[in-house]
Amino acid sequence: MAVDRVKADRPQKGKALVNYEEKLYPDHQAKPGEKALFLIHSVPYEGSVAGINMLTAIRTKKKGYETTVLFYGPASGIPVYRGWPNVGDDGYGAGIQLYPNLVNRMMSEGIKVLACRFSAAALLGQNESSFLEGVIPIHPTDILDIVIEHHRAGAMMFSTWTV
Repeated sequence: MAVDRVKADRPQKGKALVNYEEKLYPDHQAKPGEKALFLIHSVPYEGSVAGINMLTAIRTKKKGYETTVLFYGPASGIPVYRGWPNVGDDGYGAGIQLYPNLVNRMMSEGIKVLACRFSAAALLGQNESSFLEGVIPIHPTDILDIVIEHHRAGAMMFSTWTV
């Protein structure tokens, strides 16, 4: 039985698949004092959402926003030391260091990174020394207060949940 197929040129290495140059909106920049808060409640390495949010936080910071990223729930397992066979090693080249590298990049670009010490201890059996240097551990009741603080400041807020 013959199958009809859509005829089109095959994609060639180095060629664009879409028109990536067309931009519909102006390149908005933060006004002085504007803030952005990213709340990430995501299982580490389960899908791309946490990684995309970290990349968006970096872009937001580059646009001039005072940017904060909070990892809580299972996401407290993102900003931690990891590796195989040793801390910092990328094992079989499978991207073990993807998240620690993104967290370190965020901090190097001036993004404040917070992680919930309750979920680290209660869910993951980790302590504060598991967090990458520069990550600020917070009390679980601070989560609501940081949202209130950013809401009152009129901040952009991104909230990601995956389970």
